[in-house]
Amino acid sequence: MRPNLKRRHARRRWRMSALAARPVAGLLSICLAVMAISPDIASALNPTSTGSAGLTVVDAQNDAQSPSSAGITTSEAQGLDVLLTVLPLRYANADPTHDLASAAVTRVLAQGVQRQVLASAALLRARNPTRTARAIQALDRLTAELQATTTRFQPWPLTLEVSAWSARTRAELDAMLHPPRPPAQPYRAIATALDQVASAAAAGRSQEASFDALRAFALYAAGPGERVELQDPPLDAKVTGRLLLGSASHPALVELLADGAPVTTVRRASSAAGSDMSLVAESLAEVKISHTTIVVDAAIIVFREGLEAVLILAAITASFVGAKRHLRRPVLLGALAGLGATALTWVIAQMILHLLSNGGLELQAVTGLIAIAVLLLVTNWFFHRVYWSQWISRFNRRRKALERWDRLGFISGQTLGFVLLGLSSVYREGLETVLFLQALQTSAGTSTTLLGAGIGLGGTLIVGGATFKLQRKLPFKRMLIITGVLIALVLAVMVGTTVHNLQGIGWVANTPTSFRVPLSWNIWLGVYATWEGIAAQVGALVFVIGSYFAAREIQVKRPRRRSRGAIVPAPGALRPSRQFPG
Repeated sequence: MRPNLKRRHARRRWRMSALAARPVAGLLSICLAVMAISPDIASALNPTSTGSAGLTVVDAQNDAQSPSSAGITTSEAQGLDVLLTVLPLRYANADPTHDLASAAVTRVLAQGVQRQVLASAALLRARNPTRTARAIQALDRLTAELQATTTRFQPWPLTLEVSAWSARTRAELDAMLHPPRPPAQPYRAIATALDQVASAAAAGRSQEASFDALRAFALYAAGPGERVELQDPPLDAKVTGRLLLGSASHPALVELLADGAPVTTVRRASSAAGSDMSLVAESLAEVKISHTTIVVDAAIIVFREGLEAVLILAAITASFVGAKRHLRRPVLLGALAGLGATALTWVIAQMILHLLSNGGLELQAVTGLIAIAVLLLVTNWFFHRVYWSQWISRFNRRRKALERWDRLGFISGQTLGFVLLGLSSVYREGLETVLFLQALQTSAGTSTTLLGAGIGLGGTLIVGGATFKLQRKLPFKRMLIITGVLIALVLAVMVGTTVHNLQGIGWVANTPTSFRVPLSWNIWLGVYATWEGIAAQVGALVFVIGSYFAAREIQVKRPRRRSRGAIVPAPGALRPSRQFPG
């Protein structure tokens, strides 16, 4: 009989687990349906389109290997064209104030173009010797004119002169090379150029690696750099210092290549430059966490908080049966009022964020920190052990006290108390949800966040309807565990994104890794190539797992061991010890 009883209990546990997984599985199914129609997925399926973040999906590495008409690769031809376009623009910003740092940037660009043209002179002469000679002559004149910018208090060449020599060189080279136009959103092309820097340096091709670094900067400066230079000058200076002009303690990528730095150092600097490009894209609202990730995260957190609210309401109304059944109505009315108060809090939070809309990365970082605090509270298993044992018992004590209230005037004081009880139980969870959703809203916009919140709210209403209307007893404990695991993953993504934003504004150190992280990891998982970000994500997951085992140890295993130790057999029940001979 005992094996049959064990099998019966095992089948019951299996049915309870399956029942617990149904609402979560339904929620995930809806999220997967959203992913199926997400622009991120649509762009990935269409190789000629651009992704939702504005990145071209065409692999720029194929272009890098295709030769142009003069035997120079298409990427090299494009790089020369973009460099000669950016150079006079940067000089125009340096000339009015004789800014030595900006002037040094133009000299580095001009010298880089000159070295590349001289290295390819044989190929160019084979195509058109006359145009090649004119291009080299114009470059010599350009670099000679820019030498005067090494000293502030002396005449500098006019901006028109620098523009004229740059345009002449560009016209001669374009007539021979026919370079393609740079992409409107060049982040993938920049990432490819930075990858080629490391590979060329590993192969000992220092000139090629240096030009790839210059090409990455030119693609940045000709595209997003124009806006970053005006909107966020410190970030533009950071990118320039990372690629072209560094310091004695932090040399730039081009300087490392010129000094023959080890390949590991070059890879680390290239990875740091790629991380800076992610910051640039985020500051311009061009590359963010995937909208599908935002929808899923919002749905999970709203469903989880709603699940907790439903569980509290179920605990409060569990004894309202028979003659007390009418007391359920004020509690549920209070719950609806809690939803209304939550919506009002959302509106107020949006008004505050609108007033701070120019905060940029600082605003995203602050809202991200608030969201992380909320998630750490939600995923703290030890807190929830205390929460469910003390917080719900507090609600039950208030319920019992309210049941003894008499009527006060034209409105029942008991009814009013139960309304407030339902309101407070729902609004507490709603406030946590609103605080978390602000971080998602600043990253992906209101419509995407509300879509995920709507999905999570729909799942909550289904669970609430099954609990209160259909009188179904659901396995809330298993559902909380399942959603807790999902929220731990949401926490890891939020931590990685927030640390990345904090690094962008200089609040957290930035130590690049020696390996590159794919762009898809940035968009979907919030993983960036910095040790601080990776360590923070691992630490968050360790905190969640550690709090779970700490809660089990303190709340379950330790009392169990104490209870076993307290049971001491009677003296007469002790068996005599076996005597061994000798």
